[in-house]
Amino acid sequence: MRRYSPDGMEDITHAIGILQSGDRTRGRQLLLQLWGQWKNKDAPRERCTIAHFLADTEDTVGAELQWDLIALDAATGAGDETDNEAIIPELEAFLPSLHLNVGDAHRRLGELHLARFHTEAGLRRATVLGDDHYASMIKTGLVRLLERLNSGPA
Repeated sequence: MRRYSPDGMEDITHAIGILQSGDRTRGRQLLLQLWGQWKNKDAPRERCTIAHFLADTEDTVGAELQWDLIALDAATGAGDETDNEAIIPELEAFLPSLHLNVGDAHRRLGELHLARFHTEAGLRRATVLGDDHYASMIKTGLVRLLERLNSGPA
């Protein structure tokens, strides 16, 4: 049995690694256990990261969106669909990705107004990203999502 580290990120990273290695069931199980430990704590980084990756384990867009919104709420402290600042500096660079995920989920649900709002918020927030592979991936995803939204219902 693994011992959990005090700050939790080592355990969260371990669970994400299992999820990304292809063991979706075990990764989800570990992330849900960690969510149970962190959901009520004043730990925005941990809660945001867990929720962000739990979204990837869902089978329906609606359930995925719920986790994406929980992650965005953990990052900003806003319980609604707004574009707020990150509540801790470590999460600033995560906001574009969170808005991308929320925007894409809204698009897949046909909620195009909300999809556009989050896509544009993500593009505004992307100015904090560096010049690396991650930044390029997120910026490209946001631009492509906006193009899809501009080309009409998909």
